[in-house]
Amino acid sequence: MRAPRIAVTLTQLGYGGAERQTYELLRRLAGRPWAPRVVICLSEQLEPYGPRIEALGYPLRVIPRRSSFDLGRLRRLGAELRAERIELVHAVHLLASGYTWLARRAIAGRCMLPTVRGTVVHPGRLKSWTYRRMLRGCPVTLVNSRRGAAFLSARFGAPAERLRVVPNGVDFSRLRSEASGALRAELGVDPELGLVGLVGKLRPVKNIPRFVEILRRLLAGGAPVAGVLIGHGLDEAARAALAPDLPARRLHLLGPRDDVPALLADLDLLLLTSDSEGCPNVVIEALGCGVPVVAGNVGDVGEMITPSRTGEIIDPPDDVESFVDAARRVLADRHAYHQRVLADRARLEGQYSLDAMTRSTVELWQQVLQESLEAS
Repeated sequence: MRAPRIAVTLTQLGYGGAERQTYELLRRLAGRPWAPRVVICLSEQLEPYGPRIEALGYPLRVIPRRSSFDLGRLRRLGAELRAERIELVHAVHLLASGYTWLARRAIAGRCMLPTVRGTVVHPGRLKSWTYRRMLRGCPVTLVNSRRGAAFLSARFGAPAERLRVVPNGVDFSRLRSEASGALRAELGVDPELGLVGLVGKLRPVKNIPRFVEILRRLLAGGAPVAGVLIGHGLDEAARAALAPDLPARRLHLLGPRDDVPALLADLDLLLLTSDSEGCPNVVIEALGCGVPVVAGNVGDVGEMITPSRTGEIIDPPDDVESFVDAARRVLADRHAYHQRVLADRARLEGQYSLDAMTRSTVELWQQVLQESLEAS
């Protein structure tokens, strides 16, 4: 099949799992026949991935956001798609997918692949109507988790047979090469202390206060631990609101970092305290670095973590005391957990490789195009 003229549309290019996965997909395809012709961002939120995508050689078009639902933005999107003679659009997240669906007359053959990587959305009536029509009208929708597929079916009536699960991909060789284990030295953490971390954004769905409460209870019980928070909004400016009672030497707030693999490798335990997830990259990356994970039963973590071997799964995910007990168990036997995580790495790499994600995505593009040809 001839490689078509492809565009990628996104709502924003800030820190986020979907944005990072899109960047990795583009990095893998750069210079190849199926590389997209243009990337279109539906807002001016471009850091950090906008400049990185341009550095790969992709033209980046920016359509400023004026309001949540903006007819001007819709018209400009259609004009960009026509100008580039686009034949297929890979749309990232529900909002960009909805805009692309409404602008689909500008796409030759009206071919698009919506991709949905989250399970938290509270749209109004117009957006809900758009998402329902889109999910029922598109021949295929890419989701990154089984939990996400179930959410789309329940919330928007998406036909289950049109949903394809493509898990997130991780570049494991790059992960290992960047893992320096320099975090303890940077923070001055005593080697005898267990180092417990969380990587994410300061957003309600990530439930950072739950992490702080778990750490607070571990410290109150005399556990020799220190905590570290990494991600957008999790810098020293957040300390007063998050944990004014915890000493700085026992809770470190690093903010956003580009060297997350190097930091992960020095943890003894990663916590995932989110209320909802799809396919959380940080869990895959931590396990890839040999770090056990204690996570709430959200998204597809049950396919990543083997309880009592590579970590623990907490159900329900708001059971703080079970989180505390599990963290104590893992930290008390952290060397054995570390060895079991390393022993499971081959399975993990086979299931969540970047090559597999890229290959499966291109195959879905080909399926969408083939179905369009057959329908015409």
